[in-house]
Amino acid sequence: MFPGLEKLTITECSLLKSAPTQLETLRELEIERVDSEMPLLNLCSNLTCLVDLDVSDVKELTCLPDEMLRKNVSLQRLWISDCRKFCELPQSLYNLHSLESLRISFCPNFSSFPVPSGENYLTSLRRLHLLYCDGLTSLPNGMLEQCRSLKILRVSNCKNLVSFPLHVWEVPSLSILDMSNCPKLISLPTGGLHHLTGLWDLKIGPFSEIVDFEAFQLIFNGIQPLLSLHTLWVYGHGHWDSLPYQLMQLSSLIEIRLSDFGIDDLPHSLCNLTSLETLHLVGCKRLQHVDFRDAMPKLHYLEICGCPLLEALSDGLSNPVCLEMLIFWNCEILERLPSRDVMRSLTKLQFLKIKDCPQLEESCTNWSSPNSQWSNISHIPKIKVGGRIFRT
Repeated sequence: MFPGLEKLTITECSLLKSAPTQLETLRELEIERVDSEMPLLNLCSNLTCLVDLDVSDVKELTCLPDEMLRKNVSLQRLWISDCRKFCELPQSLYNLHSLESLRISFCPNFSSFPVPSGENYLTSLRRLHLLYCDGLTSLPNGMLEQCRSLKILRVSNCKNLVSFPLHVWEVPSLSILDMSNCPKLISLPTGGLHHLTGLWDLKIGPFSEIVDFEAFQLIFNGIQPLLSLHTLWVYGHGHWDSLPYQLMQLSSLIEIRLSDFGIDDLPHSLCNLTSLETLHLVGCKRLQHVDFRDAMPKLHYLEICGCPLLEALSDGLSNPVCLEMLIFWNCEILERLPSRDVMRSLTKLQFLKIKDCPQLEESCTNWSSPNSQWSNISHIPKIKVGGRIFRT
C-alpha cells in the first residue's frame, strides 16, 4: 500500500481507531483532531526515516514511545500541541542529533522533560518552544548543553514552572529569548545577557515574588552595548516603583513594552532611547503622569493600556513629532488629551484609538458638551472611540 508515500496528513478524523503500519518511506506526518492515539502509534511503529512530525489535538495521547524516537534519528522537527493528556517525552529524545525544532504547546499535563545522560545532546537544535504547559514545574540542568546553534528559545506562559537553569554560555547563538509569564519561576539567566551578541528580541518576566527588584535588575548588567537588541518586553511587579536603569541606555532599541511596574511617572532617561519607534505601557497600575519632556525623534506608535490612575496627558506629547498611532485602552479615569495646539502639531498622526476609557470617550464624542475634545482630534484621518469609527 502506497510504497513510495513520503508525506501524510490526517485531520479531523475524530473516530479513527487505527492506521496502516507498513508506510516505511514516510518522511512527513501530520495528524490532528483524532481522539485515539492508536493511529499515530500504528503509523510510527515501523518508521525509520521520519523527518517531520506534527501532532495536534490527539485527545488520548499521553507520551511518545521511546522506541519510535530511537528508530527515527533523522527527525528534524517535532511539534506537539493541544494534547490535553500528553505528559512526557522519552529519554530517546536526546538521540535526535538532527532535531532542529522542538515545540510543546498547550499541553496542560506535560510535566516531564528527560534528564540528559551520557554523550547525547540536542546538538542541532535551533528552535525550542515550551508554551502554555501548566504541568511543567522544572527543566533539567544540562538540557541545553551543547546547543550552540540554538537561535530561538521560548519558555512562556508555563504557570507552575519554578526551575529553569539557563546558562548563557551554553547558547551563544540566541537571537530570540522569551522567558515570560512564568510567575513562579525563581531561576534567573546566568552568565550575562550581554554575551548574546546576536540577541535582537528579548521578553522577560515576571518572575516569582521571591525574586526581588535588585536581583531582577542584575539580569541586565552590561547589556548597554548590545547594539543588536531591537525588541524588549519587560514584565515587573506592581510594588516595583522603578525600572532597571540599564534599559534606559539601549540607544539601538526600536520597541519596548513595560508591563506591570509600579512607576507613577516615566523616567527622564527614557529620552536616551533615540531609536525607539514603538512604546507600550501596559498594566502600570500606579502610573499618573505621562510627559515626554524631551524629544523622541523616531517614536511613531504609543500604546497606554490598563493604567487606572492616569487622568491626563501633558502637552509634552508634542515632542514625539513622528507619532502615527496613539492608543488608549482601559484607563478608567483618563479624561483629558493634550491641548488642541499640541494634538494638531502631531501632523503625522494617522490613527487614534480609545477603548474602555469612559470619561475620555464621552468628551471625544459629545460634540455639544462645553468640555468636548472633538476639535482637538477631528483632524486625525482615522479615529476609533469605543465601537465607533470616524473617518475625517
